[in-house]
Amino acid sequence: MEPALKMIAVKSSITGIGWKPQYLLPLKTLVSIVHILVTHTFAFIKYIFIQELENNPAFALEDFANVDFYSGLFVASSELQAK
Repeated sequence: MEPALKMIAVKSSITGIGWKPQYLLPLKTLVSIVHILVTHTFAFIKYIFIQELENNPAFALEDFANVDFYSGLFVASSELQAK
């Protein structure tokens, strides 16, 4: 039996954790891209849900309000970003 995976979140500045200076620009670029993708993903989800609820008031929103749906849409949008 494998031990349970443990994660610890640490709040610190990038310099506080000893991040190497040559990696700062790629890190900032990655954070910017992820921020844009997440923002657009959730805006798109909101648009989809609003459209569905306007077209069908009985739309089962709770069936789609789950991690798999959100992560699938995020992955799809990130793959489009890469092209």
